[in-house]
Amino acid sequence: MKGVIVAAGLGLRLSPLTENCPKPLLLVQGRPLIDYTIEAFARAGFEELGVVLGHNEEMLGCYLRESLNHGVAVCCVHNEQYQRGNGTSVYAARAFVGSEPFVVSMADHLISPQILSALLARPCDRHILCVDREMKDGPALDDPTKVWLDTQGRVRRIGKRLKRWHAVDVGVFLFQPRVFSYIEDLLEHANGPCSITALARHMIACGDELHTSDVSGAFWLDVDTPHDLVYARRVLALRARPVHLEGVP
Repeated sequence: MKGVIVAAGLGLRLSPLTENCPKPLLLVQGRPLIDYTIEAFARAGFEELGVVLGHNEEMLGCYLRESLNHGVAVCCVHNEQYQRGNGTSVYAARAFVGSEPFVVSMADHLISPQILSALLARPCDRHILCVDREMKDGPALDDPTKVWLDTQGRVRRIGKRLKRWHAVDVGVFLFQPRVFSYIEDLLEHANGPCSITALARHMIACGDELHTSDVSGAFWLDVDTPHDLVYARRVLALRARPVHLEGVP
């Protein structure tokens, strides 16, 4: 299965840091954000990744071409419609993924490979969203996309303004190739942004179920704001420290 990393956005909420540097290249513990995402895919066994570029794509594309990318073959995909929303980046990857299911993650999400492995362990004949039912604190709850689930664990409602919800959207999806027809509907008929959240709502409204993979307890961070970036740097610095057991030098 191929993976797709959405890396085309403007990163406006991290301005002015992103005025001259694409958001995926902002450093956390001396490494670009996107390097963590690529490493997670590599450790989960993916061999081919499509990275969708838009804003400041020359700089990000140059980095990807010159990086070892943890042994994964990386294909740079151009999205000329990126300002219409991240759903257009999924659509831009249609030639890369072909007629097979594929996994999507955001370049600004730091995710553990366990999240991807748990997703791949689920049946691959359906759309699936990774969710966290245990997220209780941290920046991820400052502005989360939340989901309301039915008793079968399928998404019934999704959005940032839900007053009642069961879990937080982790930002990692498994999509079937028929997803592209729903994006075409949105691009043709919708006036607003073509976001992945809007895409999920449209699929559900059309009767195409969005199942979930509960990855509660697995490490992940969404880096959207300067506060998120500071928090990510602090958390990863702590995670990088060696653990000293009592009585062991």
